[in-house]
Amino acid sequence: MSLFRQLTIHFETSAQLPPPYSYQYSLTLTPVAELLQADLKLTYTHRDELEADEIEAEGFTDNDDYQWKGELDKVWRGELEKLLAKTRLSGGIVLDEEQDFLTLEWQTEKLQRGQPENLSDWHYFAQELLQATFETSGKERAFELHILDVTTQGTVEAIVTASFRTRSAQIKRVVDGGKSSLRFYPWHELPHLMEVLYAPNWLSDNAASQKPKRKGLYFNPGDEMWYEYNKQVVEPGKGASTLPKLKNLIGKLLS
Repeated sequence: MSLFRQLTIHFETSAQLPPPYSYQYSLTLTPVAELLQADLKLTYTHRDELEADEIEAEGFTDNDDYQWKGELDKVWRGELEKLLAKTRLSGGIVLDEEQDFLTLEWQTEKLQRGQPENLSDWHYFAQELLQATFETSGKERAFELHILDVTTQGTVEAIVTASFRTRSAQIKRVVDGGKSSLRFYPWHELPHLMEVLYAPNWLSDNAASQKPKRKGLYFNPGDEMWYEYNKQVVEPGKGASTLPKLKNLIGKLLS
């Protein structure tokens, strides 16, 4: 028996996030056979405070609101039920301008509304679900990171692909542009990879559009540009030490 007949996640970005980036959405999930029927309604907020050219200057359009209905992979049904099994809704709702706002409407035999006590778990899970919805609907592509290490001995390349649609990740390793091997990457390690990867500053001004051939360690994070370690991928500030952690992680991915 399912733990829910229907679940709606209501989400709104914190008051600290200004337009045109701020948004809110409702994501309604209904179990159908082994799958999850999803109904997403996403709206960008407070854009009436900006002129159209200000919105476009940030890389948006005059209407980025998004709606989609469809079915998510059965893996999300299982993950949702695992999280619901350890979730209780609190009696009150805490409002914090510095935090994103999330509440649930949980329909079983009766309807419950409120904030989950395990709120941080839900914030992360909601992010994953939203990305899964974007990928399933075709709005966004799966995450892909190319790493290229060029030395006097030759080249080693690793392509990390993470699909939120199927909640799976893999690494393809290519040596000297020829021999390749494929292995799975543990999904639970993906948040750490993202955290370490994006802790440095990425400087797009001097990134290369062509695949590099000279010695160096390079990254292509899916924007078709190549960033060199310690040149376009740099410390975010004086005293920061994000690059050694990145190099250590990259070494493991390339091995």
